[in-house]
Amino acid sequence: MMHDVSLMAKVLLTGMNGTVAPALAEELRARGDEVVAWDRGAVSPEDRGAVERFIRGVKPNALIHCAMGSAQWAEDMARVCAEKGSAFLYISSASVYGTQQQGPFTIDRAPEPSDDYGRYKLECEERVRAANADARIVRIGWQIALRPGGNNMVEHLIRRQAEDGHIAASTEWFPACSFLEDTARALADALGHPPGLYLLDGNPGWSFLRIAVALNKVMGNQWDIRTVDSFWWNNRLIDNRLAPMSIEPILAP
Repeated sequence: MMHDVSLMAKVLLTGMNGTVAPALAEELRARGDEVVAWDRGAVSPEDRGAVERFIRGVKPNALIHCAMGSAQWAEDMARVCAEKGSAFLYISSASVYGTQQQGPFTIDRAPEPSDDYGRYKLECEERVRAANADARIVRIGWQIALRPGGNNMVEHLIRRQAEDGHIAASTEWFPACSFLEDTARALADALGHPPGLYLLDGNPGWSFLRIAVALNKVMGNQWDIRTVDSFWWNNRLIDNRLAPMSIEPILAP
């Protein structure tokens, strides 16, 4: 059955040492929700009994899984939420689509991952779906954050400039990406949507070169960006069911 999370009070959240979960926690708290962070030091994801006892003890209205961890952990959490009537949201990735596939991708396009990370995310999706028919699964792209820290596009560009002395940006790469705050809002909104698979992307069709040049301007023109066409890939995601979002208002105001 579909869970009513419209009056949510408590959300159990994994991945608070990562990129997405801290921003999502801020968004949920701003909406008046209580956020309980999963502490791996206190509750090991590998202790299946402890995982179940912890969820049942917290009694969350919803559990949002942002963290890396075993596929078994994801499956166990999804199963316990199904048994106790809590909503479950798994944060997946555009990386489930392999580089041999060309997008934009829609939910009816079967993913064919080409690397271990993509295969891992797809396995988690499949095990979550098998354990909890009411789960929500959201595939997201590369995150953009203007604040320091985390695994996001700006930090990547800063590293490339520092290590290579320049940034090579392709005119033929169209990455799935969105600003972190937009992603957090859409993920919080997803809890109020029907169970199922969703795709989340804020790129209206910009190349990586155009994005990098625009970000360079926002960041004060700190980088030497060089145009290349050696990487051809479009992994944009198309799905209009979640809140509208676009990188354009910030990058081309």
